[in-house]
Amino acid sequence: MHWNINSLSAHNYIKLSSLQAFNSIHKFDIISVNETFLNSSFSTKDPALTLKGYKLIRSDHPQDLKRGGVGVFYKETLPIKILNIFNLPECLVCEIQYQKNKCFIVSLYRSPSQDNDAFDSFLSEFEIILNSIVNPNNPNHIIIVGDFNAKLSTWKKDDPDTREGIEIGSLTSSFGLTQIITEATHILPNSSTCIDLLFTNQPNIIIEAGVLPSLHPNCHHQIIYAKINFEIFFPPTYHRHIWHYSKADVNGIRESINRINWDRVFLDINVNKQVELFNNYIMNIFYNFIPNETISINDNDPPWITEIIRMKIAHKNYLYKNYLRNGKTVPDFLKVQDECKLVNDLISESKDKYYNRLSFELKDPKTSPMAY
Repeated sequence: MHWNINSLSAHNYIKLSSLQAFNSIHKFDIISVNETFLNSSFSTKDPALTLKGYKLIRSDHPQDLKRGGVGVFYKETLPIKILNIFNLPECLVCEIQYQKNKCFIVSLYRSPSQDNDAFDSFLSEFEIILNSIVNPNNPNHIIIVGDFNAKLSTWKKDDPDTREGIEIGSLTSSFGLTQIITEATHILPNSSTCIDLLFTNQPNIIIEAGVLPSLHPNCHHQIIYAKINFEIFFPPTYHRHIWHYSKADVNGIRESINRINWDRVFLDINVNKQVELFNNYIMNIFYNFIPNETISINDNDPPWITEIIRMKIAHKNYLYKNYLRNGKTVPDFLKVQDECKLVNDLISESKDKYYNRLSFELKDPKTSPMAY
């Protein structure tokens, strides 16, 4: 997936938290982000910039400003090599070796403020990258994503043709690349354009592609995604039985234990049988007086993500589809924005509750499960 995130650190990193919740549903292998607004003052190892189970690589603004910038989160289990041999600023080129084939994933950002000379330089460096990874004699798989800030009517029929769109379209076509995204990716109440693009040299390897709604109401870039026909195996989801100790009926537990005639239960049986019976009695009481359930665990999901959050994300996606079906009306757009804000509020609340509870339990061992 690719998203122009318009600052990773803004609003206390809420967009990254929203991305984590969103990814708990979609399980993307590679997450490309543009306009990260990071510079050398942000450490890649900072926990605030971490997605569990992923590694982050960056290409910040060439002048180390808190503007622009590109980042790629990729699953730790992916056999990725980063190619640091190109001079195009705010661009990352990744190589995945898959059996006898290679797949190149390119994430780049082109600033809309480029003048003609800067744009000509961009085209020149972009062409060098394409010359290096496009090989007609050995057709590697190529995926290029990014916010190109360029428009072309052949990409989205009601967009105007800009010089940038014409030049980028001509260059990519000369290398046999096809632009997949045909929906609006930058949406305002009264306008919509397709400037977040996805190019590939082999459209047949893309099983599914499209646009999903933005994860933040102040971020007008939508998410673009593609499902690629590669098969890489990852650790499966597993199940765990959990106990909600904070909701336990402590008095009920005590009364039930006190009502048992332990002398009679243990009469004329050996120690091993006594231990077995004791465990069975205690566990039966706990099952009755401590709320409990079996849940599915995915090691890459943050612990604060709840089913309610997932449901609200799904509902936001439903509202976005209605917005597209109904002709992109302003009222439908505002419904999507409101739902987006609600999801972000739920995420912030859930994270705060989780970390506050965790902090409290670390300070007071009496609140831990062993206290019972």
